[in-house]
Amino acid sequence: MSDYKKMIKKPVAAALIAIGCQALWGTVFPIIKRCYRLFSINTIGETYFFAGIRFIVAGLILLSIATLRDKKFPKVNIQTFFSLLILGSIQTGLTYLLQFAAMLKASSINCSILNGTFVITSNVFAHILFKDDKMTSRKMLGSVMAFLGVAFCFLYGGKLGKFSLDGEGLMFLSVTSFALGSVLSRILVKGTDPVVASGYNLLIGGVEIFIAALMNNGRLSNGGLEGFALFFLLALISSVCLLVWTALLKENPAGRITIYQCVNPISGAIAASLLLGEDVFQVKYIVAIVLVSTGIVVVNAKR
Repeated sequence: MSDYKKMIKKPVAAALIAIGCQALWGTVFPIIKRCYRLFSINTIGETYFFAGIRFIVAGLILLSIATLRDKKFPKVNIQTFFSLLILGSIQTGLTYLLQFAAMLKASSINCSILNGTFVITSNVFAHILFKDDKMTSRKMLGSVMAFLGVAFCFLYGGKLGKFSLDGEGLMFLSVTSFALGSVLSRILVKGTDPVVASGYNLLIGGVEIFIAALMNNGRLSNGGLEGFALFFLLALISSVCLLVWTALLKENPAGRITIYQCVNPISGAIAASLLLGEDVFQVKYIVAIVLVSTGIVVVNAKR
């Protein structure tokens, strides 16, 4: 067994790495909003241009890693390619077409909280599609807690709590699309190397988003050193964190790893405050984050 496999099998090391991945993923929404300001992104075409390049770069990073590892470019057969085309179109293409449009209107803290609905929608899709992954009382309880957290945030009211169909509404549809893709990936990429599958997933979706950008007269202005540094950080988070997370899930029981998804909305709130100056220390956000995070823990914890 290689040294890295031994390391990520150790409970403490696996926990720290999982927390690191989720903490980085949680910062994505605030970083994207920061990039919108730095690159002066105000239109659908501009946001799709930014997103398309990001995921193309992220996909190429993973495929390059696979190439260096195997000493040859990772080719796939026609059947596998069409499976990856479906997955990339749903989990990257459609998901981020919706998400990046939503972020023109929605605040990053609202997006972080809505991201907690993944635990609900993924459980529903798994219950419908798989006989061995039915809804249990524990999953139901966790899903209800996450739903109550999101509902409390928007029903409580306030400036950042306002719900709009072209902002928060699209964000919810984006999370639903990603959840569907995650569940379908159990069928579509079965037997495919996870690094290769993830690379093609990101690359295919990125190309689709870039085509949408060209159709909407997308362009990208100069975001300066900070803007391009944050852009490449987003590409690295999309690729490297996905690679590490996949390795953790492969070498450890899923529940031991996925329980740390509760870190995501917490780091998102902290990053929104630090990077964007959003007032996240309000009752509605604190209660929402606690409920959503606890719901995620309940769904993934052992009995």
